[in-house]
Amino acid sequence: MKNMNKSSIAIVIALIIFTAISSAPAQAQNMGEYYHKGNAYSSYYDSGNQAINGWSTVVMATSSRMASQGSLGYTSIQAWARLDTLNAQYSPYYAPTVVAIETKMKTTTTNSDRDFYLIQTNPGHNVKKHSVDSFIFDLIDYRIPGVSLVGKLAENYANGFTSGTEQNLSNPKNGTLTFLNPTNASLSNNISWKDANQVIGSKKNSGAAAEFHFTVANGNQINVAPQARVQYGLYTANTIIPLKIWSNYAYVNHTLN
Repeated sequence: MKNMNKSSIAIVIALIIFTAISSAPAQAQNMGEYYHKGNAYSSYYDSGNQAINGWSTVVMATSSRMASQGSLGYTSIQAWARLDTLNAQYSPYYAPTVVAIETKMKTTTTNSDRDFYLIQTNPGHNVKKHSVDSFIFDLIDYRIPGVSLVGKLAENYANGFTSGTEQNLSNPKNGTLTFLNPTNASLSNNISWKDANQVIGSKKNSGAAAEFHFTVANGNQINVAPQARVQYGLYTANTIIPLKIWSNYAYVNHTLN
């Protein structure tokens, strides 16, 4: 009987350990579906000035999902620039480009601050710095005078040029993921802000898509405001360093649980 009891205890302990090990990743992966929380736009710049014709300067859509068990949650933000607006307002004197798109996840109440913690983003921090070596231009300058000058200009333009994503989660209640010099980041003004993507991933070929992962303590209702804004660069024919301006934030206030 004693041996039987020991065996039974060993089996029970083994089952508990197995259950704990196997259920942990299952719980982490058992996320609910994304629920669309809203679309938003801003027609202003951070200077407080409104864009031409009241057209939008940034558009965003956001969705959230929570684990069926546990406190893990995800919020997705997709954001777009509006180069059509900038072209209508600033051409032919300036040629606008998209320098950066900043996405932000933040809480909006004191109670939410206490129970909400950002833990990571997807994509994560991956800043890439680019440079051009003008040495090759110097080598052929003796054959084509002026080439070295072109090389210097190219070097000055490219050095310090960055791309990729810049993550800042130093404040776990208010984190950002910024897309640097993103490609294909603009949404045509022919597409209403109301028709922008409702769920991240449905149109991966446009805009900037960020996912914020977080935990929520005590199962309390959390008030958040996913946000996005765009930094534009205004070039002239005589400059290689653009004038940079930010749009105002577009945001959606909602609750997580």
